[in-house]
Amino acid sequence: MTHQPYFTYWRVGLFGIALAVGIVLALTPYLPAEQLPSLGDVSDRAVVASESVSYISPSMTAAARAEAREAVEPQFELNPDVGPAQAAAIERYFEAVAAERVARSSPFSPSGDNTRSDPTDGDSENALIDGSRLSARDESYLLSLRDSLYANVEQESKRLLEEILSTEWRADEQVGLSSTLPQLIAPTLSIAESAMVASLVTAYLRPTLIESSTLTEQARLRAEQAVPGVRLSIASGDVVVNAGDTVTQAQAEALAQVTPRAAGIQLESLGAVVIIGVGASAIFAIFLMVWRPREVASDRRMVLLALLILFSIIAARLWFEVALPGELGRSIDLMLPLAAGPVLVAALLSTGLGVATGVLIAVCAGLAAIVLPDYAAAPAGAAALRPLLFFLASALGGVFAATRAQALSQYGLAGIAAGLAGFLAGMATWLLDPERLTDQVGWLALAAFVTAALVSVITIGAFSLLGALFGITTPMRLLELAQLQQPLLRRLQEEAPGTFHHSLLVATMAERAAAQIGADPLLSRVGAYYHDIGKLYRPEMFIENQQDANPHDDHAPSDSAQIIIQHVTGGEELARAGRVPPRIRDFILEHHGSRRVAYFYRQAAMQDRRVDPSDFTYPGPSPQTRETAIVMLADSCEAVVRASGERAAGPIGLLIDGVFDERLRERQLDHCEITLSQLRLISASFKHTLAGVNHQRIPYPPAVEDERRLTPREQPPTSPQPN
Repeated sequence: MTHQPYFTYWRVGLFGIALAVGIVLALTPYLPAEQLPSLGDVSDRAVVASESVSYISPSMTAAARAEAREAVEPQFELNPDVGPAQAAAIERYFEAVAAERVARSSPFSPSGDNTRSDPTDGDSENALIDGSRLSARDESYLLSLRDSLYANVEQESKRLLEEILSTEWRADEQVGLSSTLPQLIAPTLSIAESAMVASLVTAYLRPTLIESSTLTEQARLRAEQAVPGVRLSIASGDVVVNAGDTVTQAQAEALAQVTPRAAGIQLESLGAVVIIGVGASAIFAIFLMVWRPREVASDRRMVLLALLILFSIIAARLWFEVALPGELGRSIDLMLPLAAGPVLVAALLSTGLGVATGVLIAVCAGLAAIVLPDYAAAPAGAAALRPLLFFLASALGGVFAATRAQALSQYGLAGIAAGLAGFLAGMATWLLDPERLTDQVGWLALAAFVTAALVSVITIGAFSLLGALFGITTPMRLLELAQLQQPLLRRLQEEAPGTFHHSLLVATMAERAAAQIGADPLLSRVGAYYHDIGKLYRPEMFIENQQDANPHDDHAPSDSAQIIIQHVTGGEELARAGRVPPRIRDFILEHHGSRRVAYFYRQAAMQDRRVDPSDFTYPGPSPQTRETAIVMLADSCEAVVRASGERAAGPIGLLIDGVFDERLRERQLDHCEITLSQLRLISASFKHTLAGVNHQRIPYPPAVEDERRLTPREQPPTSPQPN
């Protein structure tokens, strides 16, 4: 029993080369020109200095010079006008006081007398002289002094004021200066006179030094210029800006010194990608060559397989460029439904291919996670293997959960299995992490949930679409075709009831036998439903639909053979017109294989030994799959047992064994992957089914007198006949 010739060396080699080229192109580590963050931007990644550099920091230099400027005290200059102005002011005051004294000493003055007055006798509330700077009390005392004492006070006040105003002092020194005045007054004066002099001098004191904005600015400029530029150094490998930082002025200046990465390809990473991409593609191609899966033995399906693989790898490449390395703590890199690709392969093609595809995609995704991100904060240790383990576990979990799925809800369960398996793999890497931050478990659980949801949605959404685009008969489509209300099956019930019931029994036999050997029971059942729909062209020409005379009695054997053969070719045309998928049409073409229409061939041979056997041979091909082989055997066994009229299990078993031996001798099973041990299981299943269908029945005894007296309407329901 040989394999299909589809998987030739050149075809598989071409697939492997195309897959390798696609993987290398998808994972080529081409890095665009680096865009460094600007002032005020939030850095999405850590920026590392590629080389050592030393530079003058404008911002820090400006800050140092501003500090030096602020440290400069205000500058003062001598005001030459203060001394003469205050001397003239006090002179004018004494002249006014003298005039007042003269007025008071006049006999016509209401208060005039030449006697010395006590200072306490004067009016201390109201100034006596306009523009006076003294208090009324001091001024009253001054006016009351005797002439000799007044002269001493005047002379000492002018002298002391002139002396003080000839020195340089600032306004903030006036308080201290005023406190030292008593020490500068001539000791010959009495205490009261000294206090009067101190009051007069204090009243006319003014700072001789005034603040100069020009001198102050000049001093500050000199201080600024004396500060050198602040030099900073960055060593190669230093982190200039951490991921998530808002770039400050100082960081912006440091970034200006960093040489951004130029656009280009990293040759070391490219070498790793080529080695792994070519190696993985070669292993996958060898797997196809050795295993030769029939489910993918067509160009369209090979294209589908390649597209699902490459699309998954490209999705990983694009996603990792966004998520890595800055989002490792939140498992953003794992929120990618890569398991959808292997699950779709398993659902549309086969579980084995789904497993192989899952391994290939996980390896390439793990490689992408390592070679693509900027290694300023790239994962290390167990974290570097986390994407590979997560995607591998989720792919395998989803593939095995989707095996034999015959309802859309089961693909939802496949998504849940993918998420759970990925979570367990992620927990394994988390336990190997020496830090083991607790919040990472929550993020990992969220990544698993997102994976489960997206895998379910993508698988359910793309399943039927891809099946239709690439000519793949999905279980959902098979369940739809299995409905007996389908137009072709409805016609078969109405126009060829014998053929219809024959097909139902063949379907029952095929479904049970397929389950026994691990073939597809649903496909076998649906294929059996449709295998004889070609009999709709001439239903009366087939014995199971005949009720009167046999129409073949009026035809030559060759003509009858062509009518019989037409139910294969015509059935395929009828199925194609009814949009029946190719996998079901295969049952129509292959259920008789390349056998002869033996009955009419033998009739013709008895009439003419030179008859051409090809005129009596079905066009074939012989069964190419286990499912079509099962239907061929079930069809023949059911017909033989029905024609024999046997009811006992022993004779039925011999008839079935004879059919199997005949098909093996005719080499009708050479092109399907079916073994002798599987044929034994199929034979045992057929015997069990047909023996049950054709069992002996027990005859009923005649009705008793009470039953005969009842009218037909009153007849009790007949009990089920015992089996």
